[in-house]
Amino acid sequence: MSALRGKSIVLGLSGGIAIYKVAGLLRRLSRDLECNVQVVMTNAAEKFMSPLIFETFSGKEVICDMFNAESTIVGTRHIDLIQEADLVALIPATANIIGKIASGIADDALSTMLLVAQPEKTLIAPAMNKHMYLNPTFQKNLKYLKNLHYHIIEPDSGELATQLEGSGIGRLPDEKVLLHFLEKAILSQKKTPLLNKRVLITGGPTREAIDDIRFISNPSTGKMGIALAESAAKAGAIVTYISGPTFLPDPIACTTTIIQTAEEMKTEVLKHFDDQDIVVMSSAVEDIRPIKTQGGKIKKQNIPDSLKLERTPDILFELGQKKTKQLLVGFSVEVEKGEENSKEKIRKKNLDWIVHNNPKNTDTSFASDNNQVVIISKNNDIFTLPKLSKADTADEIWRCITKTDK
Repeated sequence: MSALRGKSIVLGLSGGIAIYKVAGLLRRLSRDLECNVQVVMTNAAEKFMSPLIFETFSGKEVICDMFNAESTIVGTRHIDLIQEADLVALIPATANIIGKIASGIADDALSTMLLVAQPEKTLIAPAMNKHMYLNPTFQKNLKYLKNLHYHIIEPDSGELATQLEGSGIGRLPDEKVLLHFLEKAILSQKKTPLLNKRVLITGGPTREAIDDIRFISNPSTGKMGIALAESAAKAGAIVTYISGPTFLPDPIACTTTIIQTAEEMKTEVLKHFDDQDIVVMSSAVEDIRPIKTQGGKIKKQNIPDSLKLERTPDILFELGQKKTKQLLVGFSVEVEKGEENSKEKIRKKNLDWIVHNNPKNTDTSFASDNNQVVIISKNNDIFTLPKLSKADTADEIWRCITKTDK
């Protein structure tokens, strides 16, 4: 379940073209996640979108003026709202409002509230033209706010609003990314067990080439690995994600490397292993490969009647022999005797935890958005989860292996 559910949020809107993206975000927060959202707009923001839109989605009067209100006492409103909020989010944040925060200027409702807000409970999402974003004075202000521990969402690069500019840095990220960082800002206030931990996660399949066109692989898509990576990143971990080939976007706020073969996976994992606190091998590493790979494409008439195979390296076993301080977690895909075989893997591979799932179960197989797993520790602790989305499954896995209460 999202850490945002039911939270009280002050959502500040400043005058940038990216403000149109916030309407959908507000609808998601207020309706889907049942957040109590108070919208505050600058005069410039009103030039881009009407407060009526945000009142409709939030169900509340939008604050646009420091001294006028229909339903509240104005005198201490700027203090009361901020003190009652779990999070203050400034989306989009223009160079002007960021300059005001950095300089301690409070000349309207929003900037006055931001002067009251604690940096650790304030999230800022800059969005502007690339020349404004790269301006040295603006960068100095942004760095100053980072040093004060404001939560900063880095802007994306891409097509800009002005037709003559083409593309560049300064775009407001999409809704999924914004929600990720909002949730991370909420979780950071709890000091989760994953905060600042170095976590390595693998995901997706590997491919073992027969020739330059054909390969041996499996149906894994990487959805579970990405869910684990994003869940850990939201909880404040420093996440390295190593994935086989997939059509999915890289996990948000993680350092991602894409590999192809089991041998490449092994090399990349070992490169990072010694520095990690937790390693989760959720990838479906292909167990077999052709002894010999042929260049080009084997012509149909030349396809052999049999293919000589060999085993790929058992990466998880090697990590179990090599580990020192690391918490090592494996995944076990078993159709029969799942718990029994998984417990044996814990013993043989020197694991701390293993996550078992049966791909034959309905709607929890490869490529599904859901999963149903059993989490087993080396001490024989067993946690059987119900069918959940892979995002919620990931949260529950981290909760179990870090022994975190809900």
